[in-house]
Amino acid sequence: MLNRLIDWAVANRLLVVIALLTLTAAATFIIPKLNLDAFPDVTNVQVSINTEAPGLASEEVEQLITFPIEAVMYALPDVEEVRSISKTGLSGITVVFKEGTDIYFARQLVFERLQSARELIPEGVGTPEIGPNTSGLGQVYQYLLLADPDSGYDAMGLRSLNDWLVKLLIMPVDGVTDVLSFGGNVRQYQVNINPSRLLAYDLRQSDVVEALERNNENAGGWYINRGQEQLVIRGVGWLGFNEAGLDELRQIPVKTIGGAVVTVNDVAKVELGSEIRQGAVTMSRRNANGDIENLGEVVAGIVLKRMGANTKATIDGIEQRIALIQRALPEGVRFEPFYDQASLIEKAVNTVAKALIEAFVFIVIVLVLFLLNVRAVVLVLISIPLSVGMALTVMAYNGLSANLMSLGGLAVAIGMMVDGAVVM
Repeated sequence: MLNRLIDWAVANRLLVVIALLTLTAAATFIIPKLNLDAFPDVTNVQVSINTEAPGLASEEVEQLITFPIEAVMYALPDVEEVRSISKTGLSGITVVFKEGTDIYFARQLVFERLQSARELIPEGVGTPEIGPNTSGLGQVYQYLLLADPDSGYDAMGLRSLNDWLVKLLIMPVDGVTDVLSFGGNVRQYQVNINPSRLLAYDLRQSDVVEALERNNENAGGWYINRGQEQLVIRGVGWLGFNEAGLDELRQIPVKTIGGAVVTVNDVAKVELGSEIRQGAVTMSRRNANGDIENLGEVVAGIVLKRMGANTKATIDGIEQRIALIQRALPEGVRFEPFYDQASLIEKAVNTVAKALIEAFVFIVIVLVLFLLNVRAVVLVLISIPLSVGMALTVMAYNGLSANLMSLGGLAVAIGMMVDGAVVM
């Protein structure tokens, strides 16, 4: 069979050359689309479902949230495993599908089932949501938000900047599926009710809640005609922010007693506070002189890569936005990356490329010394880049990534290719 193939190739040299040129042209267009990753991603096809349930113990979370969601997920097609964990205030469920299932089809199936699962969860307990489309190797970029001492921004202010500014500037980058915030304090407008004052004014907690809801909404009135114009009718009732918002909260009426208005300020203390948290982020590093620098508590962000996206291209897109992010940040606040996989990818590619070049040089020396035939040496050397190019083309076409393992395998395979070419 192999002899016949060789005889046919020799007899149809023109067709072989045309096919070779065609493959080379295709490789020129396809190989640039090859995904570059640091390591091969062996994560199975899975969809995560997260539900926040503030105030509930782990047993209630398991009974009221986790079990109803798990029960409906087992009926999905191609499901291999459904596992879960219930913690205080949090339910996490992972639905694992058979290998080869399209991740977006799997997420669509889970989303459809999630609608029926929500009907089994008591109202007000929690709303289940599908987690980001990422994998175990999805944390490809991490950064810090640092503020100068005279900038006027504390940990709470930095967390707000990260949640409402930096995150929105990174999300449009192709390949980014989510940006997680760690550290700092999540800002809240807190109304801390005094039970004694509620009893004194014959009020309930629900009365204060209803008053806050009624006095923090806008209303639309459609249009009104005025001559040749149409004016938009709009009632503005949203509360302000910062100190102005606190003053407006304090002035919201709750009840009228004997012609006197009882406001929120009469029954509660209104102030800016932080969400209850379970941890913090601290960091120490070495400066340019090698001395240890303690940054204390910091605000950090972790960028999650979308499953199947090009890691190198994603990080390059983030790097291109650093200047825009820095311009958008207030004076005295800095955006500093401290981890990305791009450097690891570059080192892996350079290591394999160096090995390939060294192997190429040694192969030339050995072939010249042993074959003593320039034509045979040229034919053997031509087979090496052609074989590597075809392998990379097939990888790019099938969505496989070039990483330390796959490129290392190509380096090892060069010896086998040379042996085969010499024998042929």
